[in-house]
Formats: sequence, structure tokens, C-alpha cells
Amino acid sequence: MKISMTLAIIGVIVGEFITSQRGLGYIILFAGSRFETAIVMAALLVLCIVGLVLYGLVALTEQIIMKRFGE
Repeated sequence: MKISMTLAIIGVIVGEFITSQRGLGYIILFAGSRFETAIVMAALLVLCIVGLVLYGLVALTEQIIMKRFGE
């Protein structure tokens, strides 16, 4: 699940690159075409934070389940 969560975020962004009219993928493409590096970096930072938070939630859930039901 930890790997799947981060790959799901990548899949969402790639989907936004292809078909979206809004979202972080669209912002990255639009700002990149206008050479607005600060906006691209800000969007990438948001994506990194979201990925880390979701990964952390899955890891925390894993620890809770292992304490309760594990060995």
C-alpha cells in the first residue's frame, strides 16, 4: 500500500498532464510553457508534501494494525 499510494499520485498527475483543464498537472504544464519556474517548483513541492503525508498515513496505519493484531 505504501508503494501504491505514491504511484497513485504519479498516475493522477500524468492523467492531468494529458486531459485536464485544472489541477496541479495542468498548472505544471501551463507554467512550464510560460517559463514560470517558481510556480512549477511550488506545484512540485505541494505534490511532494501530499505524497509524504499519504505515505505517512499508510505507514502509521500499518504500525497501529501490527501493534493490535501483529506478533
